[in-house]
Order: sequence, then C-alpha cells, then structure tokens
Amino acid sequence: MSDKPAATPDGYCTNKTPVTGTVRQINATATGPKFYHLHGRRYAACPCGRDSVSLTDRDNLRRHKQPQE
Repeated sequence: MSDKPAATPDGYCTNKTPVTGTVRQINATATGPKFYHLHGRRYAACPCGRDSVSLTDRDNLRRHKQPQE
C-alpha cells in the first residue's frame, strides 16, 4: 500500500493538512495588475503528490484532485 491519503470516488483528495515546511507565498507584484490574483497567495504540497495547492485562511489545503499515475 502507498502512503497516499484516501480519495473520494470522484478522485478528490481527502487530506486537508499540508506537508510541513512546504508552505510558500508567491510574490507576483512585479508581474503587474494583470496577475493581481497571484499577489500574496500561499501554496503548499500535499502528501498525495500534488504540489502547489493553495491554502485557505485557516491553513488547510483547498479541494484538489490527486495526480494521475
């Protein structure tokens, strides 16, 4: 068995806690107003193998699908 978290029948990951030490913040202020939605957004990795999953205000991972193998 793998150490991946469980998935729902439609393929979404059930894990909500990010891998420790992988939280990072994107500083996209130099890209200009077109990419304003990237300013200050925080991302982290999930144990399922998905990288760059955005975080909620409570430091939980947003709903995401596990990567296909």
